[in-house]
Amino acid sequence: MSDFVALSDTDLYNLVYGSFAVEGPTNASTGRNASARDVREEVPAVLWAIMSISPLGFVENGVLLWFLSFRMRRNPFTVYITHLSIADISLLLCIFVLTVDYALGHELSTGYYYTIVTLSVTFLFGYNTGLYLLTAISVERCLSVLYPIWYRCHRPKHQSALVCALLWALSCLVTTMEYALCIDSERQSFSQRRCRPVIILIAILSFLVFTPLMVVSSAVLLERLGVHSSKLYLVIAVTIAVFLTFAMPMRVLYLLYYEYWSTSGTLHDVSILFSTINSSANPFIYFFVGSSRKRRFKESLKVVLTRAFKDDTQPRRQEDSGHPSTTTETGRLRPKTWDAGGVSSVLEVQRKLLLIAIRKDTRPPGRRC
Repeated sequence: MSDFVALSDTDLYNLVYGSFAVEGPTNASTGRNASARDVREEVPAVLWAIMSISPLGFVENGVLLWFLSFRMRRNPFTVYITHLSIADISLLLCIFVLTVDYALGHELSTGYYYTIVTLSVTFLFGYNTGLYLLTAISVERCLSVLYPIWYRCHRPKHQSALVCALLWALSCLVTTMEYALCIDSERQSFSQRRCRPVIILIAILSFLVFTPLMVVSSAVLLERLGVHSSKLYLVIAVTIAVFLTFAMPMRVLYLLYYEYWSTSGTLHDVSILFSTINSSANPFIYFFVGSSRKRRFKESLKVVLTRAFKDDTQPRRQEDSGHPSTTTETGRLRPKTWDAGGVSSVLEVQRKLLLIAIRKDTRPPGRRC
C-alpha cells in the first residue's frame, strides 16, 4: 500500500496554489485544531492579494454582464464579451472560495472532497474558455476588416452565438480530459503516462493554434488600421496584451506540473495572482478605453461601454433583429431620422456598396445581398 498515492485535498490545493499549499493542513483534524492566529500567520501575502482582488473583479464583471445582457443593444462583439465575462466570473469565484478555504484552515471543505474538485475544475474551465473566446474575438474583428462586404452581407446572423457555444463545448472537453487523466489519478507514475497525450493536446491548442491566431489577427489589424484605430480594436488589443502577459504563464506552469509532479514555488503562486489580475482587469480596460478623456468619470457607464464596443463596420445583420437606431449622449436608443441631404448621401453610399458587392459576387442575382 505504500506505493499507492491517492489524490487528496492537499494534492488538489498543490495544483491550484502551488508551493504554499504544501504546508497547509493535510487532514481534517489538523485543520480544525489550527488556531486562527496560526492560520493567518501561515497564509502568504500572495494569497491575501488574491482574496482582495478577486471579489473586486467578480463585482466588476457582474456589473458588466448585467449591462451587456439587459441595458445595451447587442452586436457580434458584445456577444463574445458577454461570454468572456461569464468565464471570468467563474474563474474569480472559484479562486476566491478556494483561497478563503485555505486561509480558514480548510474548514469549509473538510469532508467535502468533491467541493474542491468542482471548484478546481471550474477554475480551469473558465481559464480555457477565456483563451478561446479572446482568439475568436480577435479573428472575427480581423475578418470584418479584411472582408467588409462578406461581413456586411453574408455573415450568418447568429455566428457569434454559435462560435461561443462551440468554444464552450471545446473547453468543457479539454478540461474534462485534463481532470480525468492528469488530476484525478491513483498512481502518480500511471497518471504521468496517461496525462502526457493531454499535455501535448493542450500545448498544441494553446501555443500552436489559439495563441498564434490571436497574435497574428491583432498584428494584421494593426497593419491595416494603423495607430489611429477604433476603440473596439484598442479594447481587443489591450485585452489580448494583458492576457498574454498575466494569464499565459499559469498555463505553462500547469503543464510543467503535470509532467514533473512538482510545484514551482513562488513562481507558481504569483502566476495564480496574475491570472486573477487578468480576469479582474478586463472591465477596467473597457471603461478606460471607452471613456472620453475630457469627460472621464462624468459619463454614464452605458455610454462608455457603447462607445467601447461600437462596431464601426456596421453590418447589416445584427445579432438581434431590430430597427436601425442611434445612441444618444444619454445612452438611450432612438430611431434614425434623416433630412433630405442625409437621405441622398446615404442612398449614394448604399448604391456604391451594392455595385462593389455585385462585381465581386458570383451568386445568381436573386440571392445577392
